[in-house]
Amino acid sequence: MAIENESVEHHEVIVLGAGATGLAVARSLLQKKTKSVLILERNNYVGGLASSFQHKDFLIDFGPHKLFSNIPGIMDEIRSINGEDNLVVKKINSLYFLGKKFQFPIKPLELLQNISPKTVSAGLQIPLSLLKSIMLYNVFGKKAKTFEEYLVKGFGKKAYKVLFEGYANKVWDKPQNLSKDIAKIRIPVPNVGELIKNTLTGKSEPKVAAHEFYYPRLGMRQFTRKMATQIEEMEGTIKLNMPITSLTKEGDLFKVMTPEKTYTTTTLISTIPLSSLIHMYDQSTSDAKDRIDKLRYNDIHLVYLFFKKKRILRDNWVFFPEIDIAFNRVSEQKSFSPFMVPHDKTVICAEITNPSLIHLTNEELIERSIKDLIKTNTIKNRDALFDTHVIRLKNIYPIYDIHYKENLQHVLDFLEKHNILTIGRFGLFNYNNVDHCLDMGEVISNHVVENGDMSAWNTTRKKFDEYVIVD
Repeated sequence: MAIENESVEHHEVIVLGAGATGLAVARSLLQKKTKSVLILERNNYVGGLASSFQHKDFLIDFGPHKLFSNIPGIMDEIRSINGEDNLVVKKINSLYFLGKKFQFPIKPLELLQNISPKTVSAGLQIPLSLLKSIMLYNVFGKKAKTFEEYLVKGFGKKAYKVLFEGYANKVWDKPQNLSKDIAKIRIPVPNVGELIKNTLTGKSEPKVAAHEFYYPRLGMRQFTRKMATQIEEMEGTIKLNMPITSLTKEGDLFKVMTPEKTYTTTTLISTIPLSSLIHMYDQSTSDAKDRIDKLRYNDIHLVYLFFKKKRILRDNWVFFPEIDIAFNRVSEQKSFSPFMVPHDKTVICAEITNPSLIHLTNEELIERSIKDLIKTNTIKNRDALFDTHVIRLKNIYPIYDIHYKENLQHVLDFLEKHNILTIGRFGLFNYNNVDHCLDMGEVISNHVVENGDMSAWNTTRKKFDEYVIVD
């Protein structure tokens, strides 16, 4: 049904989503003198996952974040956005496995201190297991195609089972069903040779692990709010609480419908989930819809536990790769900034993505987290615990199954035929950190300003496949 007296507003560029990537795109476009840029965001805040929330007298992020990059120019951008509100944080993180905690990268002295019957047994079996893998993959030429095969090739089956198998099951899916691409992106040390090198030298390359990083004095929402302020100072527009009801195209003109009005543009850049984009676009084909429905995500449950203690962890975060521990990672907000939490209290966040646990109630997630924190010696008991909070976030971790690349390519090809640019974690089904968001914003703004065609964009965006997560 046609809407009488329909209110229509035109912009040179419309960006869907005000997460870190959407903000980076708009900011970069406006710096290049794009005249009219509009961001539409369904939430009542900017930043998406790169933001913070208030819980009583605590200011807390949606899981741990850091500001660090090996990409040329990005650290300068981070400084230009947050200025003197960037704290310099010395990074400390650990791995907990075989009943012991090891700082990452592993330090020789700590390795000796953590010797136990389990670690000795594993240490004796790992070389033999690795030798078998060397023979299979390097001598007999077997190709590594899956997550499991890629890491068995680099570490041997024993080390793979200890360090990676449970983690893959908890975060994504059965590792034999996953593409090796996710291992390349998420595992900072690709093989035993690199691990031994780091162990013997006590050093790691910056491309593997940041030794220190920036963190906003008042959390990630301070950082993304500053980006939003800079956008508005350059006369860009951000509309919050603005869900998109439908998307149509007439000739070269896109029409983005919202409850408030219809917005039009000839340049549409989307950072929202591909599934939402495909299903709202009136020209989407059945093949595009079928392909997008085959791309899957895992949810994440953030369990926050509040203690009447000054600190719990020595680390910023600790990874727990083994399947019998409910959470993948535990972090402590105060280790990032002491200005967000009362000085005599602290809060830790346990991240749970295990698909086998999504049916649990909030109370059950809390109890399981406390039980496993005690089991791993992270806390001794619950005596100092005085509050809890659970946040459930849908469709956060892309699952790179062995067919994801083919399905994703079909979807992106379809969108690019319709001159729709997509970017960011959700817009490209891509694993990325905030530094990658800033880089993506710069790359896509260059493409738009230079009037690049879609065939050029198809080549340009392949750069994003080379991103590696630096721990």
